[in-house]
Amino acid sequence: MLVYLLVVSWIFLRPERSFDPRVTVRIAHWQVEIGPSSGIAAVIRRYEALNPGVRIEQMIVPPPVYKQFLRTNLAGDNAPDIIEYGTWLDGLTDIPVRYFEPLTSYLDQVNPYNRGTPIEKLPWYRTFADELYEQRLNSPEPGQYYAVTLTRASMRLFCNRELLREITGSDHVPQTMMELRELGAKVAAYAPAKERRIMLLAGSGFNAQFLLNGYFAAATSKLREELDREGFLALSAQQVLGSYLGGQWNFQRPDVVAALHLLAELHRQMRPGYMQLGRDEAAREFLHGDALFIFSGTWDATSLRKEAPFPLSALRCPQLTQDDPVVGKYVLGRFADGNDITMFGFYLNKRAKQREEAIKFLQFLTSFQGNRLFSEVSGWPPSIKQVPMTAEVAELLSPADGYSNGAVFLTAGGSSRALLLRNLHLLSGPTGSVEKLAAALDRELPVAARADLHAIARDSWLTALPQDARIAALGLGISALAETDALRLRQERIEAAQNLSEARAMLIDQQLQRSP
Repeated sequence: MLVYLLVVSWIFLRPERSFDPRVTVRIAHWQVEIGPSSGIAAVIRRYEALNPGVRIEQMIVPPPVYKQFLRTNLAGDNAPDIIEYGTWLDGLTDIPVRYFEPLTSYLDQVNPYNRGTPIEKLPWYRTFADELYEQRLNSPEPGQYYAVTLTRASMRLFCNRELLREITGSDHVPQTMMELRELGAKVAAYAPAKERRIMLLAGSGFNAQFLLNGYFAAATSKLREELDREGFLALSAQQVLGSYLGGQWNFQRPDVVAALHLLAELHRQMRPGYMQLGRDEAAREFLHGDALFIFSGTWDATSLRKEAPFPLSALRCPQLTQDDPVVGKYVLGRFADGNDITMFGFYLNKRAKQREEAIKFLQFLTSFQGNRLFSEVSGWPPSIKQVPMTAEVAELLSPADGYSNGAVFLTAGGSSRALLLRNLHLLSGPTGSVEKLAAALDRELPVAARADLHAIARDSWLTALPQDARIAALGLGISALAETDALRLRQERIEAAQNLSEARAMLIDQQLQRSP
């Protein structure tokens, strides 16, 4: 009771809360790694110096409770003005259309904070390295931009150089999957001789999802090309799941079976039981010298570099080649490990208490100056074009010299992801086999795929239905006001987005009706 009273007193009586006359904008994210919070804090200090009447409060919420924090605060109308969100967050697919506001009208204009920089004349959305491709692709409302991004992401194989020399007597790192297999054999022979448990790859359920998905997509690149009827060089979750239910692919196809054999090889290079471990456990395994590599995203680079007691390098993923004995005849060629899409997406709360100030801060945060400062302090790659990078940061990005992975076959939705994680153990132990995993996935995926498609269709209808009132209101405004060009453009965009949302939902309904 005494502690409770002290906490209540601190909340309501602390001077900075009671007497700070500045406008406060709150920004929340889950990036607890070393780097991003310091980078954002540096940008906040610069922004507050330029805008003395504004205070930016950074809220760092641990990942395990972030989803509960988000839904509870949004439902209670107490959420921050600016919120990090990702389309892959299970159980939250309805959040964007309910609680976030599109930024399209602002992104079509130049960013005022880019004045005097090499990108000052570009519309805000075109200043991003990928021109917000991922945000456009996964927008909850087709045709609208809902977020701005802060960094670029790739997948990297982080290598313990010291341990590599100890095992092989060389600094040579594997360039191909065949070389990685040879190195795995050397690690397996070295560990018992030294009476140590050393794995080729540090393992956790988090890291494994990216590793297995990436190599599965690379190993089935010809299948992706076959399914890409629209020629987008990528497949959405809806296309992957719909084509499965339509019988265009399954886990008995020779190319898919070959890809599963490749995954089984990678699975055996991580310690038993890794699926039960979190990403921190994988990092500890690597940092303690119990694994030669850790496969992770560029978001872990700064943390690993600062905490590693040994020199490390961020490497490209060893490539699959067309002479690979397992999957060679099914691959198109080199694959892009990450595609350098921009991520760390920030969304605007539809009920933001400081809406205009929040937008101004987002503009500064993703301006040439702001993004450069974030990158320099955080060690994360910048999301904005032409922002200079150090050599350490530049090595985190993939050169554009390979085929896009372009599809997520194994975890296309929440139900299909749970299905994979629930059955991956079938590859393990003396009785484990690819055939058992393939049979289990084919047996259960139809139900999981239908559940995921129903969720996508539901969210599409949630997006489309509320737009009628907005379209009608804009129509009344066009009739009543003289300056109508901006209103008419907004109305046309909402109508087009509504049509696309309805079309997506109807297409999924047809896919579900046709499938058994």
